[in-house]
Amino acid sequence: MSITSLGAVLPARVTGATPAPSPPVQPVQAPAPLAPAVRVEIRSQDPGADPRAGTVRTPTSEQDAKATQTVMEPRIRIDQDTKAVVYQEVDPNSGDVVVQLPDPVVLKARAYAEAAEARAKPVARPFDRTA
Repeated sequence: MSITSLGAVLPARVTGATPAPSPPVQPVQAPAPLAPAVRVEIRSQDPGADPRAGTVRTPTSEQDAKATQTVMEPRIRIDQDTKAVVYQEVDPNSGDVVVQLPDPVVLKARAYAEAAEARAKPVARPFDRTA
């Protein structure tokens, strides 16, 4: 449709035009089943330790000695700067801290933040001195 100064002009009708042929409709096929996405195995990879295998591994004296060496000693202490409870696992052979919660960096950040807050607070004076 177009608009002229005289009014609206309807489009001319084309005779003999046929619509384009459409392809036949194909049936929809179900997709193939998917394999499991992830499988998590949390058991030991040692085949002798698997109870489903029917054999149970018996530890030797060397394995017992290694197992007793790797047992960590838990400690709970109070951090002096932040007054927070700190959990540590210490290697009994070397005395090194293996695991600490909260992390030492977090404890230092807390201590720094508390010190900055204490410096920012105005000092309360019980009375003013005037001359």
